Amino acid sequence: MAMAMASGPRRGRGARARAGAPAAAGARCGGRGGPGGPGARRGGAGPRPQQRRGGVQVARAQEVEEENPVAAFLEGLFQDKEGFSSEDDEQISKVSFGTIGLISGTALLAYGFGAYFGFLPGNAASGVMLIYGFPATLLGFAFKYAELKPVPCKSAAEAVRLRASQMTDIQKQVREDVTRYRYGDEQHLDLAMERIFKIGRGGGIPRKYCPLLTGVREEVTDGSYTLVLEFADKPQVLEGKMDIWADKAEKFASFFGPGISATLAATDTGHDMALISDGSGAGMGGGGKQEVLPPLMPGMPTRRAE
Repeated sequence: MAMAMASGPRRGRGARARAGAPAAAGARCGGRGGPGGPGARRGGAGPRPQQRRGGVQVARAQEVEEENPVAAFLEGLFQDKEGFSSEDDEQISKVSFGTIGLISGTALLAYGFGAYFGFLPGNAASGVMLIYGFPATLLGFAFKYAELKPVPCKSAAEAVRLRASQMTDIQKQVREDVTRYRYGDEQHLDLAMERIFKIGRGGGIPRKYCPLLTGVREEVTDGSYTLVLEFADKPQVLEGKMDIWADKAEKFASFFGPGISATLAATDTGHDMALISDGSGAGMGGGGKQEVLPPLMPGMPTRRAE
């Protein structure tokens, strides 16, 4: 009896504890996520910071899009202090065949001799290596001897964007010709210099006084695409003993036209000849000068190539 009475209160307290546990759990749940607890206030205010954060992110994205720092960084990555960037197009014409021939020929000869005398493996293929190594080396020396190195080209970002709309065909050809390796020519624009300066002819200049092309620049002049030819003069010209640049701007414009005007500017080492596109569209899209062909028979007019 006493034991039953003693165990009764314990069960009662246990029942009350078990009965109060759901209430406490409910209170805790209500305190965290219920309608009246602090959690409800947090839950109700939860979307508002997210919306604010979203608005800040959208605003920041718009600022980044407007400023575009990545594009500005990439655009100015390879630019010098004057705003020019050096172009280095990956073209086969901008690779030295002399260097390729010398490296490949020397490697074949060295390995061929090493394999022939037993210093290196591949004795069976040593004869083939020697056979191909000798002519490759000779061709490399020949190309190196006749090689004319390209001149550097500096391009302003504004000028690059105007190439498609204003660059004439002759401007494009000049830029591509002088920035690649050439073989057998004494200097860049050799034919143009002979015609303009009348090298070795009456009223012209001796070849030893002919200016030398040292570089080209692409820039914008009053909104027009401009290709600047940088020439280095000989000491006699720099000292003023000879005047070879008189009236040469008009001749450059005539030779490299149509659609071109030319201006001359003196520098510390020579002169800069600026070939400015006049924006008329002449000389673009194959509309340049046509090649003059001899007549079919004496007395007939000259022909022009299509």
